[in-house]
Amino acid sequence: MGYYTSNAAYAYDMQAQPQFEQDPRPQRGSAPEGRPRFDVYTGEGLEANQAVSPVFTHVVKVFCVLMVLFCALGGVRVALASLTASSLDANARLSSKLEDARQQSSTLEVMKAVYGSDTRIRDLATATFGMVPCNEGVDLDLSGSSGHSPE
Repeated sequence: MGYYTSNAAYAYDMQAQPQFEQDPRPQRGSAPEGRPRFDVYTGEGLEANQAVSPVFTHVVKVFCVLMVLFCALGGVRVALASLTASSLDANARLSSKLEDARQQSSTLEVMKAVYGSDTRIRDLATATFGMVPCNEGVDLDLSGSSGHSPE
């Protein structure tokens, strides 16, 4: 079975020739054997076969690039805003700690003044421990002439 009598001829929208024809090959004058027939159409060449115009595809590409830039710029803005917020939060926490430390420092200075005063220590010694102030001094002789001699 030849090419012209098969179903492939119908698939390629060609005219099938019946099997009982004498010469299944085409006539010699129409086209050389082994070369396909080409039809030449005048017009815009390859652009005539395009379904979408090049201007439209260029506009779509520019739109996509602008959208990517817009999204990138929005991402950078969000990142800067979050970094600024975290920095301000850290500054507020540090300021609060510094204020607490200053307040504790002033409290400790007052307590040192209260607990370290000579009059309070003297009052505690006499009232709590029963100590009396010493009017006379005591002299200690450490020259080693005590009644004891080392052997």
